[in-house]
Amino acid sequence: MKYLISLICVLFLCACAAKSESKKAQSMQVFISSSSFKINETGFLKRENSALSLELYKFAKPFFKLNLKEKICLNSVCYAKKEFNQKYLKNAYYEDFLRHILEAKPLFEGENLEKTPCGFSQKLRRKDSVIFYEVCDEKLRFKDEISGLRIMISRF
Repeated sequence: MKYLISLICVLFLCACAAKSESKKAQSMQVFISSSSFKINETGFLKRENSALSLELYKFAKPFFKLNLKEKICLNSVCYAKKEFNQKYLKNAYYEDFLRHILEAKPLFEGENLEKTPCGFSQKLRRKDSVIFYEVCDEKLRFKDEISGLRIMISRF
């Protein structure tokens, strides 16, 4: 009987230990300024499989939750990606634009990409935007001269 209880305990503990989650979280300071809203708070960027979520906190309470999957959901209200971009970022850009910024990846398939000692920068001129985008070490800066959108992210 003693061996049976030991075996059950070992199986139970192994079952709990064997679970693995593919979640990754990164803390960051996020500044976003557009004509729709302005945010300068600390939060977490979480990755789970193909989903990406940004959760920002004010006075130690979550107040801003952005989920990126097939659609972009802001505090549980979902939009098509380009619709979200147009409504909140004041330019439709392209579907994965916000995901690429949050993941610090090059924009517009790396167009005008210049490597720097600490990362890369891009200067882009399009009919509806004039963009400066820089990723250097753990800091990201984005500015669109036409829409007035500014994004700065510092990763901890």
